[in-house]
Formats: sequence, structure tokens, C-alpha cells
Amino acid sequence: MSDMTIEQLAGYQNLVITQPCCPFCVKAKAILDDRDTEYTTLVLGADLEKTTMVEFIEQKTGQTVRTVPQIILDGQYIGGHDDLVAFIERQVDSEAFGDFEL
Repeated sequence: MSDMTIEQLAGYQNLVITQPCCPFCVKAKAILDDRDTEYTTLVLGADLEKTTMVEFIEQKTGQTVRTVPQIILDGQYIGGHDDLVAFIERQVDSEAFGDFEL
């Protein structure tokens, strides 16, 4: 088991926290792979204690999370699989409008 600290976690710009046999973790990583996004994967129980993950996300966002995946991109907390899908959809929608301003 790793003794990874919250300070070490904060050093990752692109991070996916997973656990074995998690279908949403697999789906989230596939989405990132399809977009050629480089990221680090940390596995709960092997690379990281769950309590450390919970504390890290609480410090970063004020939210208490208990599930995986937990995704951080460009240092910004995204959330889980569904949050990643919504984040990407917002990016695509905003790109479709180009330089349009209200």
C-alpha cells in the first residue's frame, strides 16, 4: 500500500483515480484515451488509500466523494464518469459557437 500524501496528489495535472473491476473507470479512461489525453492512473488499495482520496477531494472542492473514478484535468476537478461526459459536451458546444459573444 502506498503512503501517498495529499500534497503529492495535488502535483498531478491529469489524474484518474480508479479501482479494479470498475466499469465507469474503464469507460472514463477510454474517453480520455480517445481524445489522446495523457493522464496518470492511481488505483485505490494499491497506489492510494481511499481515505486519502476522500480528504484530497474534500480539500480541493469541499465535496465528500466515496466513488470512483475521480478525475482531474489540467489541475481542475472534473468529478466522475458522468461529469467527464458533461464536461466534454460543454467543450464541444462552446467550440461550435467559435467567437460568438452575447
